[in-house]
Amino acid sequence: MSNSKSSVISTSSTTSRKAIDFLVNGSIIIGFVGVVIFFAITSSSFFKWDNISDILLRLSITTPAAYGVMLALVAKGIDLTPGTTMGLVGITVASGVTAGMNFGLSILLAVLVGVAVGLVNAFLIAKANLNPFIATISVLFIGNSIEKSVTRGGLPVYLYPAPPALNQIYRGSTLGIPNPILILIILTLLLYLFLEKSKYGRRLYACGESIKASRASGIPVRLYYGAAYFISALCATIGGIILCSQIRSGQPLVGHSYMWDAIGAAYLSTIMSRRNFRPNVFGTLFGAVVMATVANGLTLMGLAFYWKEFAKGLIILIMLLVSVMKKRYERSRLF
Repeated sequence: MSNSKSSVISTSSTTSRKAIDFLVNGSIIIGFVGVVIFFAITSSSFFKWDNISDILLRLSITTPAAYGVMLALVAKGIDLTPGTTMGLVGITVASGVTAGMNFGLSILLAVLVGVAVGLVNAFLIAKANLNPFIATISVLFIGNSIEKSVTRGGLPVYLYPAPPALNQIYRGSTLGIPNPILILIILTLLLYLFLEKSKYGRRLYACGESIKASRASGIPVRLYYGAAYFISALCATIGGIILCSQIRSGQPLVGHSYMWDAIGAAYLSTIMSRRNFRPNVFGTLFGAVVMATVANGLTLMGLAFYWKEFAKGLIILIMLLVSVMKKRYERSRLF
């Protein structure tokens, strides 16, 4: 009799434990589903293809920058320069085209600007051993100043008419797939293969998890740290080119509206991870979907822009609270 009672208690405790596990690990997904249902009820156009297409196209701009922040998180750092890089890249493309430069050359020059930002970040963090937050926020302020100075105090550089090749980046399609979505798919697969399937990605994760163990294994930790910030800048460069194609101009500080979305999406990937809060590609992609969906839903509701900022701040705060709760819960399971 006592054995049967103990087995019932054991079964019920296992069931409740599984239920708690599901709620803790799936809290973000459950919350996202609730948000989607709310927007679908409040706006009849939410599930229309045109609106879904808008969300996907926004993802093609936000997600590359989010991938860059994710790489910095893998190296146990932070990168606050994606928005600045996007702005500098867009201004470079627009300024080159308006000055009569060949479009391909303008793109090449913009890529070199992104490379320069990545090299500066890599040097400051990996070589000079500066705190990633201090280093990247310093580069952010310097980049903001450059954006304003080359545009005579912050005037947009418009491209009307825009070169056909520039229009094709955002508005064209290949094999029926919109070009920005195709670029995002390729970038996602490349980063997934790099981080999850290559020895270099595994070494980068190892550097972030334990510097001492990585050095003892012969991994050049500083080189991998620098590489993370360099690739981060390249990802932001891709987002900046797509953004320039969308708005047909180079606008100072325009990338900053995407920076916080990128940071929120990258941090969300750590909460979604089942492997010790490990930043990852698909978690970051899901985070970008969450941020883009919330921004889109609030727009459909006709709310002012400052309420969007309020919502983003609230989402990030909720993510932090969920992260703390998840850590406490996982610690409690060890005892």
